[in-house]
Amino acid sequence: MSADRAKRKVLVIGWDAADWKVIMPLIDAGKMPNLARLIEQGICGNIATLQPVLSPMLWTSIATGKRAFKHGILGFSEPDPLTGGIRPVTSLSRKTKAIWNILNQSGLSTNVVGWWPSNPVEELSKGVMVSNDYQRAVGRDPKKWPVKAGTIHPARLQKTLAELRFHPTELTEADLCAFLPGLEGMNREDLDKAEKDPRMQMLLKIIADCTSIHSAATWLMQNERWNFMAVYYDAIDHFGHAFMRYHPPKQDYVDDWDFRVFKYCLEGGYLYHDMMLGTLLRLAGVETTVILMSDHGFHPDHLRPSGIPREPAGPAIEHRQFGIFVAGGPGIKKDERIYGANLLDICPTLLHLFGLPIGEDMDGKVLLDIHEHKPADIQRIPSWDEVEGDHGMHPPDKQISPADSKAALQQLVALGYIAEPNADKARALEETVRELDYQLAQAYMDGGIHNQAVDILERLYNTWPMEHRFGFKLAACYQSLGRTANLRRLVTTLIERRIEEANAAAAALKSLKLDDPEVQKAEKERMESLSPRQGPTSSRSATSKRAPISQRNDTRTPLPSSNSSTATTGRAATLSSCAVKSASVSNAGRNRKSRLRRHWRLIRKARVRSWA
Repeated sequence: MSADRAKRKVLVIGWDAADWKVIMPLIDAGKMPNLARLIEQGICGNIATLQPVLSPMLWTSIATGKRAFKHGILGFSEPDPLTGGIRPVTSLSRKTKAIWNILNQSGLSTNVVGWWPSNPVEELSKGVMVSNDYQRAVGRDPKKWPVKAGTIHPARLQKTLAELRFHPTELTEADLCAFLPGLEGMNREDLDKAEKDPRMQMLLKIIADCTSIHSAATWLMQNERWNFMAVYYDAIDHFGHAFMRYHPPKQDYVDDWDFRVFKYCLEGGYLYHDMMLGTLLRLAGVETTVILMSDHGFHPDHLRPSGIPREPAGPAIEHRQFGIFVAGGPGIKKDERIYGANLLDICPTLLHLFGLPIGEDMDGKVLLDIHEHKPADIQRIPSWDEVEGDHGMHPPDKQISPADSKAALQQLVALGYIAEPNADKARALEETVRELDYQLAQAYMDGGIHNQAVDILERLYNTWPMEHRFGFKLAACYQSLGRTANLRRLVTTLIERRIEEANAAAAALKSLKLDDPEVQKAEKERMESLSPRQGPTSSRSATSKRAPISQRNDTRTPLPSSNSSTATTGRAATLSSCAVKSASVSNAGRNRKSRLRRHWRLIRKARVRSWA
């Protein structure tokens, strides 16, 4: 290994669903100074996503430089060979080397935190891997939160990293004020209503999850050797799906009370990520090449949908086709724009940065335009999968515990990624395989391989004739292939089936007798009983001491001065990313609660300055 390669350090930061349309107004308002500085000192632009826009598929394409039909990750869930049921998608389904496998067998040290999917972790001989299950809290008591097998490698770090996790019950409603300034000045009745709102629990979970990821990443950056560091944050995507509908400007379909309470949640999430970015950049140092990116965007404007399709992966309709790309560091262009970048280009670009050859079976290109000066020539080999070495990939017979899969599957349901699996195990498996096939067909279409897609879609549409989405995609394939006769017959069939479905729906609606006053009264009573504002009281751990929201005005502390700074790494300090000093692990737990409160106030202070 060359001396230059051994000295090279590259940090890849993934912000799922980050979008320039949200970021640029915040930068212009001075609210994201760390990202603004990275942009000024580097190169930035759009990065095109792939189809279908499903995060596990996309982040695997980023890590491998290959489309889904080559790497094997096809959705959020997959068949479980041990039980005959289904489980969340795992790294076991990936059938090609990722960037960390290639670097490991090339003698370079890698740290990978939270990549999706990376469960179970791969046992890299020259690095650390923390899986995407690491931050997912189990139960309501932080003291009884186990670390399941396959979450952390190497095993020597399990105890240390387990202590760095942050459980949602360790945050209080009062801690949410930075994300919910609309609560200021509310009367007691509205505050009590907010406390019972289930969206508060969702917000707690989003914040705790990304805090755990950041905590592990910052500790590893300081305490483990690395040439390549990759850390993935999913929180912006979760902020988007949960709270984008309330983001200003107010949409007509949004309730006034909801808008007042939740309209700044998304902004708070972006400000928090900017603070965490500042810490990562400081720890990486000026000699490190940094790439910050997202896998897709998220519609924040008039294009945001008012509803979500009632179909698998329906929330993906909120995603935008372009994500963000920023690169900075030694030899990278300063204050410039890049054009034509694609998710598939990241892995080839990383290999080139390390002076390694690109696999000819990779679908992406090297982003040569990021360099200030003429870069080294691109070297190529047929495939890294054919190169023997200590890559750390799973053996073919590797499996995971079905019990762990069941708990993780329920978390995917809670996050809205998948619907509740059918109680009939065989039916659930059939539906899962159906969706994997559908997503595979879309990946073929996106890659221009329409003949392969047609074979899959014809089978799906014949089997599920009322799933019109299969028919629409099949029609697009026929059109691309110039099969006009097939297209004409298919369009006729689609119209007939839609009319049949509409007639059935009209008959069902008529049978409900909605014009009957007694039926109307009963329906009104039913809807009132299901009102989200009267949702279940948020669950609390026996170990969690939370003050009711209605008492916050009596306990709030003043904002800090403009030069306030706190430690930024380790478990206690991950929420204080704007600081200029790091904390050792021994200091990580010191004064944690007061540091958390200070962090929230820093976000609030940024808002106060911008609103004034």
